[in-house]
Amino acid sequence: MKQNISDSYKKENYSYTDLLFGNRENYSLEHRFFNSVSLFSALAACFASITNIALQLNLNLTLFTILSTIVLSAFYLYSRKRKIYKPLITPFIIYCLLILSTVWFFNAGSEGPVVFVYLVGLIIFVIITEGKNRVIVITGFLLNLILLFYLERRFPNLITPYENDFIKFYDVTITFLFSFMLIYFVVAILVKSYREEKAISTSQRNELIFQKKQITDSIQYAKSLQTGMLTGQKTIKKILPDYFIFYLPKDIVSGDFYWVKKINDFTIIAAADCTGHGVAGAFMSVLGISLLNEIVRRKETTKANQTLEILRYELKDTLNQTESDYSHNSGIDIALCVINHKEKIMQYAGANAPLYLIRNNKLIEYKPTRNPIGVTPLEIPFQNNEIEYKEGDVFYLFSDGLMDQFGGDDGKKFLSRRFKHLLLEIHNEPLETQRDLIKLSLNNWMDNKYEQIDDIMVLGFKP
Repeated sequence: MKQNISDSYKKENYSYTDLLFGNRENYSLEHRFFNSVSLFSALAACFASITNIALQLNLNLTLFTILSTIVLSAFYLYSRKRKIYKPLITPFIIYCLLILSTVWFFNAGSEGPVVFVYLVGLIIFVIITEGKNRVIVITGFLLNLILLFYLERRFPNLITPYENDFIKFYDVTITFLFSFMLIYFVVAILVKSYREEKAISTSQRNELIFQKKQITDSIQYAKSLQTGMLTGQKTIKKILPDYFIFYLPKDIVSGDFYWVKKINDFTIIAAADCTGHGVAGAFMSVLGISLLNEIVRRKETTKANQTLEILRYELKDTLNQTESDYSHNSGIDIALCVINHKEKIMQYAGANAPLYLIRNNKLIEYKPTRNPIGVTPLEIPFQNNEIEYKEGDVFYLFSDGLMDQFGGDDGKKFLSRRFKHLLLEIHNEPLETQRDLIKLSLNNWMDNKYEQIDDIMVLGFKP
């Protein structure tokens, strides 16, 4: 689309400036300006040669201006043909100073029009240079002028005066008018080029804004779909009355997901962290939720580790993953719990995702199997853990987003040690209050100085 905008703009606005100085597709704005300066300088030298011949001025001066016309034209043609200009700037300025210095002696020195041409040249060369080079150009021009004034005062016989006032009047007048025209055309070209660049930039910016809005609208729609697939809060409240979920996507959509399901007398709870975040992670999360729904609907499995084994098989089959695809690192880290309310036993199986239990003010960590849901170089069977839960036990499932978040005074990660300490401090609070305290702790940790680097999710519950 951007290319179409540029092409249409090019066809509608191709003009004499493009013909003389190059179009914006092949030449930058600075390059086109250098082309215009070198061309107008060659025309100025040509016009000076015609004036010298018409006024029958010094023959040596006339020959020199003719030579300068050829040399300046060569700068212009070389810049156009080779499409380079930066290496030409320094020799071009030096040669122009040589021209002006020579004309100074042949054309009446400070009484002639050369001083005005110096001023025009200084303005133009300040425009085509930048940074330190601009300072060097200004300094060089001033030192050159000082030297010329000194030589004129010290050795007046070096200056060739005008033969009469008539020649002086016409030479000065014509040079002044031509210099004014030169400045006018250079400025006009600059303004025109700037307006063209601005018009095209505006069109491209508007196109980018439009495309961004389309993408954002699509992602917002994807968010509504992803939110619809997550287990609703009302549904969770019926299945698991005492719980909280702290869910903070990094982008609009998330690679983390939670999932709660009631199967006969069993409650199944899962918290998962998919590879990546944003759109890529969201695709994996939607796939993970869909596969879990299908597994419990079709298999009615109530073994935590068996569910993960089936999930691993189904994910590899759906993504057509083979043993050689593990380098792609596409998978899911997940902690899955199955609660048997009658026997008060909870099973836990984890794929790179642990389970924390706080009982009697002590934190117990149940470590996961060091395998993801997906292809891995060494596939290990998922281990099943059975926990007899008691009154007052609090369980926590989570992704690694909070532990990996940078913050604090030293810009370090939050890490599991700090997370465990936080849970021990707040576990006696109501679960909804715990969610608010975790959020507050995260905000204090980031302190508006650090950006969120990953999706964050913490799920706490009492069976």
